[in-house]
Amino acid sequence: MTVRAPAVTALLAPTPTPEPSGEGFDFSRISPDPSAVPRSDLFYKLANAALFLGVISAVAGLAAGAIAFGIGPIFGAHIISDRGKSMMWKAGLVAIVVGSATSIIAFLLTEI
Repeated sequence: MTVRAPAVTALLAPTPTPEPSGEGFDFSRISPDPSAVPRSDLFYKLANAALFLGVISAVAGLAAGAIAFGIGPIFGAHIISDRGKSMMWKAGLVAIVVGSATSIIAFLLTEI
């Protein structure tokens, strides 16, 4: 049985990477430009559709909470009444946030 020594080239240290040349990436040339997006009207339609669905779901949650809040004591299930009340509060807050999303985003963009 013969034992071979490893190749000498495998034991040598790798060569270091060269220093980057040039000035680097110019970040001043990057800025948001809605005209550069093809069919940007499609994105606005999708955002408006998402806002509409958010408001519809918040109103549906508000109605379901009101039903549970009203029906719970009739059947003696006060836990359902309590959950319906909390559902109405949550749905109301979600409706406010979703309904005013464009105003909130516009406020954040002007303040930053």
